[in-house]
Amino acid sequence: MAIIISGFATCGKSVLGRKYRNVIDLESSSYKHKILDTDLTVDQRKGTKREINDEWPQNYYDAIDEACKKYDVVLVQLKPEHFNYFDENNIKYSIAYPSLDNWSEVEKRCIERGNNEDFIIRLKQVFKPYYEDSLKRKYEKMYILNNTETLEDCLIKDNIKLIK
Repeated sequence: MAIIISGFATCGKSVLGRKYRNVIDLESSSYKHKILDTDLTVDQRKGTKREINDEWPQNYYDAIDEACKKYDVVLVQLKPEHFNYFDENNIKYSIAYPSLDNWSEVEKRCIERGNNEDFIIRLKQVFKPYYEDSLKRKYEKMYILNNTETLEDCLIKDNIKLIK
């Protein structure tokens, strides 16, 4: 049975997905937006204006369901609307969130990975509200990342099997 972890931006989902073969990071933008020809990376596209895919969000939920059949750990975008879907469908999930006193580390990671200023501003606006919303949900476990800690550090501490 796969573990679904809904992680806030900069928790290290993408790194985990690239590093371990039993982990997938289902980065949502390729499901949410119609892909336009661009030289920008996924992180650089965040915060830019893009056209919404007509199949969103069901195409993302279908991809999550399929990934759970193939991977031990499925990492997904942290958004309240996804929690609604999980809760309404009795899907078990955990949450990964930076400590609320750790915004400077989140901002630093955004800059390092090439996010634009608009994305960082919007992320800061939802930083506390998304955390408060997360606390009200039916999650199994809440991983709080402190200082420079990543989701990988938390999973290793929690003895989650990660296969290189």
